[in-house]
Amino acid sequence: MLDSRKGAILRAIVREFVRAGQPVGSKALTEKLGLAVSAATVRNDMALLEDLGYIQRPHSSAGGVPTDKGYRWFIDNWPGPAWPDLPPGPQRAISDAFEHGFYALEEALDTTSQVLSEVTEAVAVVAAPPSRENRLRRLELLARADGRIGLLLIADTGLVEQGLVDLPEPKTEQELADLGNALNAELTGAVFEELALRLASPPPMGQPMDPTRALIAVEIQRIVTGSTWERIYRGGTANILTREKFSDLETAGGVVGVLEQPMVLAALLGRAQGEGTMIVLIGQEHSIEQMQTCATVLASYGLGDQRRGTLAVIGPTRMDYPLTISAVNLVARSLSGLLDDLAS
Repeated sequence: MLDSRKGAILRAIVREFVRAGQPVGSKALTEKLGLAVSAATVRNDMALLEDLGYIQRPHSSAGGVPTDKGYRWFIDNWPGPAWPDLPPGPQRAISDAFEHGFYALEEALDTTSQVLSEVTEAVAVVAAPPSRENRLRRLELLARADGRIGLLLIADTGLVEQGLVDLPEPKTEQELADLGNALNAELTGAVFEELALRLASPPPMGQPMDPTRALIAVEIQRIVTGSTWERIYRGGTANILTREKFSDLETAGGVVGVLEQPMVLAALLGRAQGEGTMIVLIGQEHSIEQMQTCATVLASYGLGDQRRGTLAVIGPTRMDYPLTISAVNLVARSLSGLLDDLAS
């Protein structure tokens, strides 16, 4: 536990290093903090912070640089009950993105990833809620030139899942339309993960099993149980390579490599589902080695405990944590409201 003076010094070191990217010396701290103590006292406190692992010095005469432990203390001991509001510019950029309206969640997620990356000057990643949690708005069966049937599952959020069904016998467009109407009357409003079971359930006594329903059920099951990482939207990947965010291009390249692996990204985003609505990972707290030079702010969004999507901002540990956390919070709330609007 740090006393109030050492806490103030550590907090100032983090803020100044994030701003300037240079080791922070005792003289600069004394001038900025306005503490009623000498520079020698500040140096002694910095030496203790170094011994405790909160800061490190590139060499003995240099100023202090926050460690992962120092950043963690900064976040866990934020003064006050809430993170600050975003500055007017970033707040307006996010609000404007949502005010123009979206017809489908996919459009919103793509736009959100771009806006969030611009506001934070980092990489933004946004994932749609799992398909299995969507509810069916409409099902469509479309005849194809190759004889197969195109299957569209349109969710109440506007998300669209596509599949193909091989029927044992061709059907006319009218037959497909009639079948589609019958299935919509039966299934509209059902959760996606229930669709296959309902289609494959035994027919009433004395009626034959419809092989077309069984084939459609198999394809829907394939869609619903498939990976959800296909709907992960990224914005600002090039930000990793700018403004000397990492010590060398090889390190930055390793991070970019991870960002280009959807399944790895999906696993990272899953942390927000398992550990709470907002978490921050710093340096060695990442399980992926290439990400251990990064900080990641993750949050989930959605309707209550259902249909939880995730979003993240990824940058170097020298991240503007208050701005990033506030931006992620605002976007998560906005996406939750949008999902509610689209589903109603």
